[in-house]
Amino acid sequence: MAIRGRVIRDTSSGVGLISANGNQYEFTLEGVWKSDYSPKQDMVVEIDLDDAGKVILAKAVSEADLAKEQAEKAAKLLKEKGLAAFDGIAARVGKNVLIATALVAFSWFFLHVLTIQVSSSFKNGITFWELLGIVNASGGVDALQSTSSMDKGLWGFLAVVAIVGPFIYQFWKKPEAHLGNCLPLLTMLFAGVAIYFNVQDGISAAGNAGGFIGGQMGEYAAKMASEMINQILKAIHVGIGGYVSFVASIYLAFIGVTKYLAAKA
Repeated sequence: MAIRGRVIRDTSSGVGLISANGNQYEFTLEGVWKSDYSPKQDMVVEIDLDDAGKVILAKAVSEADLAKEQAEKAAKLLKEKGLAAFDGIAARVGKNVLIATALVAFSWFFLHVLTIQVSSSFKNGITFWELLGIVNASGGVDALQSTSSMDKGLWGFLAVVAIVGPFIYQFWKKPEAHLGNCLPLLTMLFAGVAIYFNVQDGISAAGNAGGFIGGQMGEYAAKMASEMINQILKAIHVGIGGYVSFVASIYLAFIGVTKYLAAKA
């Protein structure tokens, strides 16, 4: 069985010496050293011993192997601390609430809440976070084409607060704090209502534009604009992010209202 040790005296002036498991072992190059380069002081090595405790094989441990081992140790420690932190938070807020909140956050920032069928073979998707940029800018369906650079403004702040909502009770021990679980759902509902009114304003604006031109040409322009908006609306579908975040938000709201009613009873 290989033993990990460290060279405390190299073989440049005779017999070398390795320290391993609190013991010291002498070794020589001839017939024992198996690496392509000479042993040096402080080098990490692996050794094999015979029944009498004499070194019969010694070789250097490469820096790549040492780095890999350190990385594995660090990953293991991080995993242990991460699980401990997760268990600690889950014990206070509930594992199901923690998972549901994580699903809301992940789906808002990384999953498409809406998809737009641009062509028969291409779909464009936007996240809820990007959708908030449209809401903040009071944009209509035409704004769906360029969402990533839009400022989220107050809506972005409210979305962050909503994600923190399920944890409010940890800092404010009032029954009303449980209603913080409802914030993600309320944010989605208000954003949906805002988008609806933005679209309606766009349709009205198209009609007004036709009225401004006047006559048959104005009616034709208004009809064309309205038809274009309707075609865009038909191409818009709810994405996986919309379903995941909505279901998770409903669950959080249900838990929050249940806990609030129980605390007020």
